[in-house]
Amino acid sequence: MALPKPLFAQNVFLELNLNSPVVRTMMRPARPQRNLDVFRVIERAANDRRINGIILNISSYHADRSAMWELRNALEKFKSTEKKIVAFISNADLDMYYLASVADTIVMDDLGSLSMLGYVWGRGYAQQSLEKLGIGVRELRYQEFKSSAETFTRDSLSDADRLQYGEILDDIMTMTRDAVTTSRSWTGQEFDTIINNEFLYSARSALDRGLIDRSGRKDAVIEAIKTITGSDEIPTFVIYGEPDSGITGSKHPYQPRRAGNIFNRPPIIAVIYANGATDMERGLRAWALADTIREVSAQRRVKAIVLRISSPGGSAEAANLIAEAVQAARQRIPVVVSMGSVAASGGYWASMTANHIVASPVTLTGSIGVIGSWFYDTGLNNRLGLTVDTIQRGDHADMNAGVILPRRDLSNAEEARIREYILDVYTGFTSRVAAHRNMDIERVEQAAQGRVFSGIGALNAGLIDSIGGLDDAMRVARRLAEIPDDKTVAYSEYPKPRFIDRMLDRMMASEINARIHTAHNEAAFLTAASLVSDLFLPMPLLEDLRFRLANNGRVMPILPLDSSW
Repeated sequence: MALPKPLFAQNVFLELNLNSPVVRTMMRPARPQRNLDVFRVIERAANDRRINGIILNISSYHADRSAMWELRNALEKFKSTEKKIVAFISNADLDMYYLASVADTIVMDDLGSLSMLGYVWGRGYAQQSLEKLGIGVRELRYQEFKSSAETFTRDSLSDADRLQYGEILDDIMTMTRDAVTTSRSWTGQEFDTIINNEFLYSARSALDRGLIDRSGRKDAVIEAIKTITGSDEIPTFVIYGEPDSGITGSKHPYQPRRAGNIFNRPPIIAVIYANGATDMERGLRAWALADTIREVSAQRRVKAIVLRISSPGGSAEAANLIAEAVQAARQRIPVVVSMGSVAASGGYWASMTANHIVASPVTLTGSIGVIGSWFYDTGLNNRLGLTVDTIQRGDHADMNAGVILPRRDLSNAEEARIREYILDVYTGFTSRVAAHRNMDIERVEQAAQGRVFSGIGALNAGLIDSIGGLDDAMRVARRLAEIPDDKTVAYSEYPKPRFIDRMLDRMMASEINARIHTAHNEAAFLTAASLVSDLFLPMPLLEDLRFRLANNGRVMPILPLDSSW
């Protein structure tokens, strides 16, 4: 296939248009962008002598903080080839500005805004609302930092959360301050003044303050390119992404280079995506995922696996099934884990058997611990005019008896048995970490108790091996597979794109309603969740409550379901 005509020119700029795909017709659907494709495009452009630079169009880009760090990291590598970057922004916050600051020049839409507010973490609490509805909650928690049930048992931050999430916020702010002050040649004091005193800018005030270099649209971008290249020549443009939402007007596509052909079949690095709660059939679908890992590792051309995990945890059984599949696969080929925005609790459990674990500085990880919660009726039935009567055989047979929720709290004896079980699971979790991470159990315990870390904190604690993104994980996989740097490698993604695209289109929390043991219980729990949602709960809290009700009393390694940043 012939190359597009613009690539025969010498002064070519690639528009990396990362804005949300324009909605197309059913006959011509928009193609969603995937991180691996973006990294491969950047890598191709870095090695392409005809490409002089990149226009980073993020005027309506949306991504989590970890993805922005990965992209910025890849663009830093691109700049190391002495090529230029112009960033185009419109309505940006501090995260978006952090990403844009990698550029040599920042251009902002005339009518755009820049909000430099800083970072905040918090949680909504439903304890008082549940009490008013007649719903009681018992927190089955026996590790200091394992706080995922606090949403329903407290009305404010605990000391444990203030400490662990405060440290994570410090790590994120330090990373952002260091990157932005270096890129924009500011002092730390200037950064603090912008965040704490000024914080909101129009395009005009941002230009006057030196936060951006030009305002406008295409003409301003072209003038910025002329300035940083020292040439009056208008460049030729090619584009990756949707032309309809581009800034340059280019219709000439620039895609990742294909590896190999029918005569040259290069080795393959397989990228397997694991998104959602650790559950057997929902979320990251542990049964299917474990089969995929084993099947892919047995393919002759596959020389390494990169497992991309984004999970707040869930079922210990499901997490362990994946960990065992990873361990079996690495008997044949190297397995590298690349952590997304969150890979903690059960997500960390599923990761820990890999040859190498890579996380971004802002990945939420660790949370080595298990927890349960018990929801029960303290007046809800009375308010609804419902009653329940039972007969039983066995002293504890009525634990789950109730119309919508169990009609009673746990007895002391019942909680004592659950506590014993939780501590058994916790001991198994920490002992597995010690064995697979080659750590003394004492050191594991220092990093355990359910404590959540940033990627930087996890590296210092010995829970991961390096800081990096998906592209860094690919390089580690190549090295461990002993594939020479000058040898072409092909990439194969699993599950196949059509399925992955469907899965990524859903919010993580909406995917992870766990399987209920009986149809009766499922109907009752969904009735309770629907009732509560109609009365008061916003969607994030509803999804968390729905998941807890569906797993009432179940012991799980899990974070709050809204733990992405």
